[in-house]
Amino acid sequence: MNNKLKTWFLQIFATKIGWLALTLFSTVLFGILTNWFDWAQIPMFISLLYPIGLTIVMIAFAWVINPIREWKENKKLKK
Repeated sequence: MNNKLKTWFLQIFATKIGWLALTLFSTVLFGILTNWFDWAQIPMFISLLYPIGLTIVMIAFAWVINPIREWKENKKLKK
């Protein structure tokens, strides 16, 4: 049991998809709480920072960094 719990915590807190799921869950939770509490807007927006930042980094890799890396590798192969 202890090993399974350790594996679950590792999957949640040591991977990007785990952090994404955790932050999206907290966004939804605090979004629901904003119906009753005004203070819940602040943690809702703070928990949205990770998904937005991850999206920007992934777009930068897809559109800028990976094409440059592939171009360099193709340039090396042609020589």
